[in-house]
Amino acid sequence: MNFANARPSGDADARRSALALIGAFALARLAFAAALGPGNDEAYTIVVARRLDLSYFDHPPLHQWIAHFAALVLGEGAATRLPFVALFAATGWLVFALTRRLFGARAGIIALVALNLTPFFFASAGTWVVPDGALDFALAGAAATLARLFFERPSPRGALGLWLAAGLWLGLAGLSKYNAALPALGVAAFLVLAPSRRGWLKRPAPYLAALLALVLVAPVLVWNARHGWVSFAFQGARAAASGGWRLDRVGAMAIGEIAFLSPWIAAPLLAALIDGVGRARRDERRLFLVCLALPTVVVFTLTPLWGAKGLPHWATPGWLFVYPLLGAWLSGSRAAAPSLRKWAIAAAALLAALAIAVAGQAATGFADRLFPAGAADPTLETLGWGALRDAPAIRDASFVATTKWMDGGKVGLALGPGKPAFVFSDDPRGLGLLADSADFIGRDGAIVVAWDRREATEARLAPYFASFDPPLEVVLQRGGRDEIALAVIPARGLTRAFPLPYPR
Repeated sequence: MNFANARPSGDADARRSALALIGAFALARLAFAAALGPGNDEAYTIVVARRLDLSYFDHPPLHQWIAHFAALVLGEGAATRLPFVALFAATGWLVFALTRRLFGARAGIIALVALNLTPFFFASAGTWVVPDGALDFALAGAAATLARLFFERPSPRGALGLWLAAGLWLGLAGLSKYNAALPALGVAAFLVLAPSRRGWLKRPAPYLAALLALVLVAPVLVWNARHGWVSFAFQGARAAASGGWRLDRVGAMAIGEIAFLSPWIAAPLLAALIDGVGRARRDERRLFLVCLALPTVVVFTLTPLWGAKGLPHWATPGWLFVYPLLGAWLSGSRAAAPSLRKWAIAAAALLAALAIAVAGQAATGFADRLFPAGAADPTLETLGWGALRDAPAIRDASFVATTKWMDGGKVGLALGPGKPAFVFSDDPRGLGLLADSADFIGRDGAIVVAWDRREATEARLAPYFASFDPPLEVVLQRGGRDEIALAVIPARGLTRAFPLPYPR
């Protein structure tokens, strides 16, 4: 990792170093992807993406479109992650190019290294079948394009092309996740706050870019209009007020963000953001990045304040724009190259240790032996449910039902597309739109639930079936140990369709 002083923007050595780093991290991600099976969110996404649609229940469609075609080519499972690993490699290059253009090649290398050493961007956004990878790619592309527009001297024709390209990128971001609207508002804020950029507000180019972005997200609007705006309602409810003011939850959200970023990356990132805010009035490059970062970081860090639900990764698209500020802050400081190199090596070692520990725990459950009274194990999400395929009740069933959307994703992925997986609950998410249980009235199915919930599940679903046969226990093992006990309940004669909480 060469943090020595480099010549700005056109430094070929820096570009080669960046490509080498991107390639090395991509290989590390591929190894990590191969070591873990799909988690709950990934299994659910892969199953829902079997049906190619204009949009989907939880999120806009871009990552599901990618998953759909990846599964057709590569199969369903860990291999479906390959396009997402490639996508984040491209994101890394865009962040490097953005930072190099604004602050020089040394800053670009620092930003690239820090981004890839961040646990969230290494694993979730950089590897898994979730919407964050597509969102970050599109946002990085938009920022890199707008940086050329604002901080170079394009011709009028070239400027129009850059505005339209930015609109394309922002449209792709809108096809990835709804919170892409916040960085778009940040662009508008920059045009207002930067004196030298306000002239754009009187020209048609920004509005044409905005129109192009809206055209690209039209599939999301059309799908929602057909389904009672259920996706907007679902996501809006997660951020809606619930109860009184909760300062404690804001603290918990901040701690969660630090954990996702890692303390050794989060601390310099926060310092760089504070430095960027302090210098933004005098430096439009920093103002540009601050305007892109702050709306997302502030809104989602404070979301729990009014009692709403919040998840730490919601703020990460804002932190993405702080990495160039980090590169500028560290490259402009008196930190010597050896000190930065030691920090990077230490961060890489900690990330590698964390990744190896997670992969080892997922494969063997070794921590459960060392700490038998430990907390719940999130790596159990990656355990495959393929053992269900051997259960006679599953083979004989026309369909399978679960009572949780997460279980529905795992069951659907394990059994493949040939057998419908219904979720008989008031929260089926997108699985409720894949097939209609009314088409299976009179046919036999199988219910899959946790073994300790089998009796309560039979009592709850009794009105929907003529009878139940005795349940069969299927135990999922890891490293030779029993981990998850499932009940497979033969359900005879579906008597009526299970109602959905939203229109089909």
